[in-house]
Amino acid sequence: MYCISVSYKSADIELRKKLAFSEDVRNKISSELIKSGCVSECVVLCTCNRTEVYFCGEKYSEKSVIVALAEYAGITEDLLSKHLLFFYKDNAISHLFKVACGIDSMVIGEDEILGQTKSAYLFAKENNTVSYELNMIFQAAFACAKKIKTETALSKTSVSVATLAANEAAKCKENVSVLVIGASGKIGTTVLKNLASHKNVSVRVTLRHHNSNLKFIEHMGIETVDYKKRYEYIENSDCIISATSSPHYTITLYDLKKHISDNKKRLFIDLAVPPDIDKSITDLSGASLINIDYFEQLAKENNALKLDSVDTAKEIIADEINTLKKDLIFHYFLPLLDRVKKGLADKPLEELIYRMKSESSAEEFSAFINILKTFENQV
Repeated sequence: MYCISVSYKSADIELRKKLAFSEDVRNKISSELIKSGCVSECVVLCTCNRTEVYFCGEKYSEKSVIVALAEYAGITEDLLSKHLLFFYKDNAISHLFKVACGIDSMVIGEDEILGQTKSAYLFAKENNTVSYELNMIFQAAFACAKKIKTETALSKTSVSVATLAANEAAKCKENVSVLVIGASGKIGTTVLKNLASHKNVSVRVTLRHHNSNLKFIEHMGIETVDYKKRYEYIENSDCIISATSSPHYTITLYDLKKHISDNKKRLFIDLAVPPDIDKSITDLSGASLINIDYFEQLAKENNALKLDSVDTAKEIIADEINTLKKDLIFHYFLPLLDRVKKGLADKPLEELIYRMKSESSAEEFSAFINILKTFENQV
């Protein structure tokens, strides 16, 4: 397996938003790569902080992946290549495990990334762009992430971007009126849950149409308002949080000026990639804007508290990857088992022992001898 990645570690939000592909585009990229024969399996993962392509094939296949990403992002290959991170074979597997459990996230231990990775895998599976190897690797990564969340404090001390955004909103003033635009996605839902935990916060949520989260929102006692009237409600809000998957701005300076005439301080928080909020709104007196990149420093401070858990998580990952690699090796060996048994049938055991001694490392040979010793008293 190989992985080509563009993440918050290597690129700013302006480049990342060009790579925030829709499901339709992700499927086109995977299908075209497989159809071309350069890869045999493919999963494309897109979140607000990363776009990654996991694929099985040959190392030279990375050129085809880069070409596809650049083409659909509408940028040159040279520009894209400057911001790429490459992970090969064992390192690619290790990277996926770290991504799934949140170790590689801007906010270490965040909960959203596991669900986003699962969704990307399931989407690829539904569209027949994964087979045995990626199935096995991704399933192992999910199981490992669950084990880490159970056995370490990583998730217990996790602070997601949504949590940080809710905390920022709650600090605006003593009693805060918050308008949330976009409550159908994972981040929007998490923002609502976190806002509800702050006693000094009152929340309104915009809805475009019938929303699958409507019952959840009503159960929380949160007021819903018509998305088309959002500017009217912005006027009476202290903080506005937008987290939609829309390709267009949900808030523009032009429309904001038509509805707001005072100099009231308002905090706008944009959690979307591509951005939901026109950054020129800061020209409006009293308006301040922060986006996902703003939370990077906050994340670093929180991440420092989790280093012990990260070390434990890395040990778990190493053990789980070792098991996975043995399972993969055995899977590909299994069709040859009967033929090997026949080939060994008329060979003396000493021949196998001397060949192992000659061709394996001291550690491997020691493990082999120790296995043979377990049969010593079984005759």
